[in-house]
Amino acid sequence: MLSQPSPRSDSYRIPKHQVSIELALRGGEPEEVSVFLHPRAASHAGQERPSELLLNDEPFLTVIAGDGSVRFINKAAIAYMTVALELEMSGRSDSEARLAMDGCTPIDLTLDDGSTFVGEVSILLPQANSRLQDFLNTSDRFFEVRDARAVHFVNRDRVVMVKATE
Repeated sequence: MLSQPSPRSDSYRIPKHQVSIELALRGGEPEEVSVFLHPRAASHAGQERPSELLLNDEPFLTVIAGDGSVRFINKAAIAYMTVALELEMSGRSDSEARLAMDGCTPIDLTLDDGSTFVGEVSILLPQANSRLQDFLNTSDRFFEVRDARAVHFVNRDRVVMVKATE
């Protein structure tokens, strides 16, 4: 017999916002899934951003598939995650938004599955190490490629080629 949650346990639930993202796993087709965001982020004003779920230290990302099933995705298996630009940029202060636009370099990028992205990367490194090559050789697993409609978080291990398009 399944037990029903008690009203008391419901009072301990943390309200979260469900949002849609596109997720592509290594060797798979992109799929629309949902993630849950805290209404208040730990490190800034406003709601948690999808990127914070991907970039935190936890090895797994929890998603809700289109069929309603809960999946725990190993982040190392993610080729890329795409988020609507307004969702990822919402709640950013003017200084955060300006910082994100500084040092933008337009690129064409190809992944090992043939996926391509055309957009910009923001290179926020010390002046002496601010080349595209320096940016690509940093140790972060994912990096951001922005276009006019979305932010793509690309797994560095899946990248085959990047070309600056200045």
